[in-house]
Amino acid sequence: MFTLTLDPPEVSPRLAVITIDRPGEKVNTIAPAALAAIEEQFAELDGTPGLAGIVLISGKPDNFIAGADVEVFATANDRKDVETFSRKGHEVLKRIAGSKVPIVAAIHGACLGAGLELALCCTWRIATDSPKTVLGLPETMLGLFPGGGGVTRLPRLIGVREALDVILTGRNIRPRAAKKMGLVDQVVSEESLLAAARRAAGLLAAHKIEPHLHPKSDVARVLLEQNPVGRRVLFNQARKTVQRKTLGLYPAPLVAIDLIERGLSLPLDEALAQEPPAFAELAVGPVAQNLVSLFRRSNALKKQEVKDAEGDVVEGAPIHRLGMVGGGFMGADIAVVSAEKGIETRIRDIAPEPLGKALAHCKAYFDRRAKSLGERHVFKARSRVSGSLELAGFGTMDLIIEAVPENLGLKQDVFAQLEAIVPPTTILASNTSALPIAKVGAKLQHKDRLIGLHFFSPVSKMPLLEIVVTPETSPQTLATCLRYAAQIGKTPIVVKDGPGFYTTRVLGFYLMAALQMVQDGHTIEAVDRGARQVGWPVGPITLLDEVGIDVGAKVSKTLAEAFPERITVPDTVDQFLASKRYGRKNGRGFYIYPGEGERGFLGKKPRKRVDPEVYEFFAGRTPLAEPGDPEELGERLTLIAAMEAIRCLEEGIIATPRDGDIGAVFGFGYPPMRGGPFRHIDALGPGAVCSRLAQLRERYGDTYTPPALLLELARSGKNFSSLNKDEGGAA
Repeated sequence: MFTLTLDPPEVSPRLAVITIDRPGEKVNTIAPAALAAIEEQFAELDGTPGLAGIVLISGKPDNFIAGADVEVFATANDRKDVETFSRKGHEVLKRIAGSKVPIVAAIHGACLGAGLELALCCTWRIATDSPKTVLGLPETMLGLFPGGGGVTRLPRLIGVREALDVILTGRNIRPRAAKKMGLVDQVVSEESLLAAARRAAGLLAAHKIEPHLHPKSDVARVLLEQNPVGRRVLFNQARKTVQRKTLGLYPAPLVAIDLIERGLSLPLDEALAQEPPAFAELAVGPVAQNLVSLFRRSNALKKQEVKDAEGDVVEGAPIHRLGMVGGGFMGADIAVVSAEKGIETRIRDIAPEPLGKALAHCKAYFDRRAKSLGERHVFKARSRVSGSLELAGFGTMDLIIEAVPENLGLKQDVFAQLEAIVPPTTILASNTSALPIAKVGAKLQHKDRLIGLHFFSPVSKMPLLEIVVTPETSPQTLATCLRYAAQIGKTPIVVKDGPGFYTTRVLGFYLMAALQMVQDGHTIEAVDRGARQVGWPVGPITLLDEVGIDVGAKVSKTLAEAFPERITVPDTVDQFLASKRYGRKNGRGFYIYPGEGERGFLGKKPRKRVDPEVYEFFAGRTPLAEPGDPEELGERLTLIAAMEAIRCLEEGIIATPRDGDIGAVFGFGYPPMRGGPFRHIDALGPGAVCSRLAQLRERYGDTYTPPALLLELARSGKNFSSLNKDEGGAA
């Protein structure tokens, strides 16, 4: 994994360059074997005569070190094993931090988690200004904390407030922002990285530059960080913020805050010694195990293979040119994400106004990117997006995605027009969220190139791409769309065609159940609060407002037509539309949203509030005399979503529980700390869930009838993990 290049003795200053390159892997990660290799490398250098400095650089094209190898945590059953690994890591990093010669970390690409913790132990850090370069400590996203010295060294380097932000959010930091906060010392071009690192190592050795060891002092730092009272206020506020956002469901952020606070009052070595046992305790806990499992399984989905009828692997073709039919925000979002990844993209709309809005949306996106990356890294992507009122040029596209309004006849006409002008090799895809793909492409002659590509909004942030295949979709079409997903950095799940596919179908039943709870007398606030209390990122009524009540209405009616015995769309929905209540998009839905310039007490922007008038749309509703238990409401909603996910598995809409877990968490926010509906049911036990459903069915009706597959698993003593195929990450 480490290759040493040592200058000849006559070179001055004499430097060693250690190239990090994990064999057979696309990214560098730190595993137990890597720790031993680091020790061996530095032991070899200890006796080198005349050595003035060391440069650490990656041999990978797109990353420095992406973090620790999560297999260590995913397969660990004993906290002692994790603690041993953590302590070993600390020993190695302490050796690097205590090096007698300066060490320069030359960072290009992702420098995350343990990779950044290694860089923090170096004397000097240089990052490239490439869009590929990001730094961060995302461990809290996996139910952990930066346990390789991150919670101890980072606050000492950049300050407590900045370190809390980096650690608690897990966000990626761009090079220029990293330089501003003191996380890196220099930002250079990719081409000059090694030369700049060698020069810095020589200057450090000659004491012509000194390492940056502490944050810059200012008034706020003196008041909040450098006195006990201010520090106490700072940490108490951090705890309140975490509690408000996580409702106590994720222990890692609070553990990180405790370690940072205690560590600042201790000598460095004692502060570092706190980390391994606390890290191990979290690593074997259910939240971390579930979140790490999601991470592993999502990575496995990015490596899916497609085989033909003979069992041979089909290679997907790369997408070079993409056509978007239908601007709108979704079409524009797909365009910019594709353009950023090197794909020439043309947006076609039928009228100047929507096309202009789509192109303006693209411009605003690239303007924001230019502020963080610099215009020179964005202008090529800008130039890849064009617009047209005609289909001119669409005959040369590799892939065309339709994103027009959810009208079946309109979509069919669009595909008929496209087929008349494109060659048979062009893939025709629909971004519909609910209409069956086979119906959308019913007029096509060549149905083997028809597929569904269901993106999630906002496309630039949502990681999932739901790929919908019909019985006639060819293996080549699927393989190429999987390759397209990889090109644009999405996690794909492949599902079979049907009303609502997987994600929209499950979400539809979840949202309709929430409306029924309001109809039964519960308040909108109670329903939303109940979902949040059990781990949903937002409540279902808020989500309906965010998606758009008009969009939700079309989807729910598609599902009601397909499942008339199990789902009914209340008249309430049409009354909302008649009164022009579309949700957040026009400021009025179940909630009332403040306008852009609206300000309340002390100039603060008011929060959204439930509009009491909406209860009049629920005919026959009688408010409950006593409010129900919000947590039970959340439990009921979660079970309804899980039951529909199980039915999708029964029907073959999804192939495995793994696909269902990833689709549910990444697609519509099933509580992430549960690991997805199938892993959640396994943790509770199929038998216990069936018993609970029987209680709920007796109280609330047949909505809580367990699926046949769940009953069978309960009877046989099996669970859903036993149904996962060989997936290279099914845990």
